[in-house]
Amino acid sequence: MDTTTSYAERALERVYASSRELFVDDSSRLVIFSDLHMGDGSWTDDFLHNGKMFREVLARQYFTNDSTLILNGDVEELQRFSRRAIAEQWSGLYSLLRAFRKGDRLIRIVGNHDLDNLGDMDRFGSEEPVEGIILRYKQDRVFVLHGHQPLWKYERYNRWIGYALKYLLNPLKIRNRTVAHDSRKRFATEKRVYEFARARGLLAVIGHTHRPLFESLSKIDVLRFEIEALCQEYPGANPARSSQIETEIARLQGELLHTNRNTRTEAPRRSLYNADFVVPCLFNSGCVLGKRGMTALEIEAGSIRLVHWFDAHRDRHGLRRHPHAERLPGTSYHRVILKEDNLDYVFSRIRLLGGLSPAADSRPATEHLTQRREIA
Repeated sequence: MDTTTSYAERALERVYASSRELFVDDSSRLVIFSDLHMGDGSWTDDFLHNGKMFREVLARQYFTNDSTLILNGDVEELQRFSRRAIAEQWSGLYSLLRAFRKGDRLIRIVGNHDLDNLGDMDRFGSEEPVEGIILRYKQDRVFVLHGHQPLWKYERYNRWIGYALKYLLNPLKIRNRTVAHDSRKRFATEKRVYEFARARGLLAVIGHTHRPLFESLSKIDVLRFEIEALCQEYPGANPARSSQIETEIARLQGELLHTNRNTRTEAPRRSLYNADFVVPCLFNSGCVLGKRGMTALEIEAGSIRLVHWFDAHRDRHGLRRHPHAERLPGTSYHRVILKEDNLDYVFSRIRLLGGLSPAADSRPATEHLTQRREIA
């Protein structure tokens, strides 16, 4: 085990060991959003693009259907903006978060961009954030964490990164460049959490990389899926976007060919995470910052699903791509189920493909999700 792998293992074990456990069952309803990066409403506020849609979807869909809201890290962009400025800009959303909290239906998990989000959280509609939680479903466990922990730089240099963003990039009006923009770091992060979850028979849910994942995906598969998605978008794109798509497809093709040619054996080309097969233990809720909408993970009635929300007024071809999209009444927002599976089926595959017996954890789940929580 090299030093990097050892650090990642220790960091993930620390978060897992300190995480509170909560019961969920087939009557539970949850939604997981990650990476809002709320700012002050200025040009460099990445949340501005989908902020209104996020609040409306939260209020009209998830608050009204009694969902428990899990915000999985990087809620505020505290590395660039003050919490006071963020709260003033998004006061309506904070009021809604307070309503979720009043109903005991809000869980906040810390990310690297809101790592210093401590103290006086009550006025901002939130409990103190935790590093992770464990959802106990029957004998199995869903481990939810932001996902930055395996990378040592966030523990050592996160404050300095924040200074650079606030005092260098802000004056220059330069937007964030996160791990989501670096494919090598994205895959490294995902692989480390994947290996941790696979070895323990867990279903892990992360954010951080901004890339939606469902039941784990290999690098080769991801590249192929991205190329296919761009090909589907291309016929309806305007000239400027068509040029961008052509450039992006050429880049992805080059990366795909490079990966295939530089892999010495056939096995690793079949999967980033495992030389033989993929264990479906890694999920990612994506982010709220997408140019064409936002993604989330829903857990309901014993199933887990990846959903995409888009605004038909802004995305003219959204309904053409998704003719069966469900419209949120009174709005132009639409919801699409991208992938869905039964939790029992997912966990069975995790155990069978991972060569594990049914999960045996002596620690009892401490509370039922519908009961009063004191997460600290």
